[in-house]
Amino acid sequence: MRDDIDEFTSRGARVVTIAPDDAAGVAKFVDGNPYPFALLADEDHAVFDAYDVISTMMSIGQRPALFVVDTDGIVRFDSIGTQQWQIPSNENVLKILDGLESA
Repeated sequence: MRDDIDEFTSRGARVVTIAPDDAAGVAKFVDGNPYPFALLADEDHAVFDAYDVISTMMSIGQRPALFVVDTDGIVRFDSIGTQQWQIPSNENVLKILDGLESA
């Protein structure tokens, strides 16, 4: 998403990532890897649990997930995988956003 952040923001999207870590861990990670979008800590896994993004035997570490939430807070698209390669491409997510604009 970092590579296409301008495409996302030009569609009015706001990219937010959530890490299953504490604020200090997130700050340390961001310090060496600047992001053009917010990276929020979810130390107690409240968000991960609410969206069913929990570790499973099929995944190494946390399950990768992507959600498109509209301005009313309604999840319009979700993808929860077991491995990083299962997350939809930026091109596919941009098409989903385009579909929201025309709806």
